[in-house]
Amino acid sequence: MSQPLRYNNLEQITADFKTLLSLPALTQQQPFQTDNTWLDRFKANAILPQTLSYQGNKRLGFYYQWLWQQLITAHPDYELVAEEIQLSWNKQTLGAIDFLVQNKQTNELEHWEVAIKFYLAYQQQWLGPNANDNLDKKTQRMVEHQLMLCDHPAYQQKWQQEFGAVTTKRLIMQGRLFDSFDGAEMGSPLAINPQVSKGRWCFKHQAMTLITQGKIFKHLNKTQWITPPRFNELVESIDLTTLTTPTQAVDEFNQAWFIVPDHWPLHNKDLLQ
Repeated sequence: MSQPLRYNNLEQITADFKTLLSLPALTQQQPFQTDNTWLDRFKANAILPQTLSYQGNKRLGFYYQWLWQQLITAHPDYELVAEEIQLSWNKQTLGAIDFLVQNKQTNELEHWEVAIKFYLAYQQQWLGPNANDNLDKKTQRMVEHQLMLCDHPAYQQKWQQEFGAVTTKRLIMQGRLFDSFDGAEMGSPLAINPQVSKGRWCFKHQAMTLITQGKIFKHLNKTQWITPPRFNELVESIDLTTLTTPTQAVDEFNQAWFIVPDHWPLHNKDLLQ
């Protein structure tokens, strides 16, 4: 069993709450998509939770979901009804509903699915750092599978009497997209939010060349991916001689980067999801 990754810095957790309240969605014009207007309305009345630490599953996605759970719980306009509702049908696991949320303004029950993702432009795709995931597939699965779970008889026959019928669905997918630093690679034609947070990416040998030309990269650990510190707040310069997995960094201009091994996208294990 993996050891929990502890986010026990109140300043960092507070910064991550603030990031979630301002980080644009990755895409636009998708079914059930929350847009910048919705996020602005949510932010206007949001109360920042005064939570000291997170000691759950080490994967970033679990921490991100916990951040949203805290924001919903503290928000005066919403009430968290249930979370992580596991559904099965005919002895087969279907998946889990992230959140059921009561909207106190409309008195409607809402189904929210949330995800934090980081994708690199590569061969007409937005490819995840683990190379097993891409933006098109993730969006399709969230829209066509995860957000449909509340319509399945597995929910309607077991949980609907307890929690109620869902009338609104929300897709909340935030993160950052990384363009190829030299423009050699392009992402997929999926409708990308023009206000999306952007970074750059390069191969290890390209980063080594950039360093010889004066570029400076400082290493980000995974707890810093959501809200990268500024360059002058970081101490550790990235050691490219030991780089064997896709790694996030910040340069001297506070630009977020992904530096990937020269063999990428081959032979990468599940690093994030």
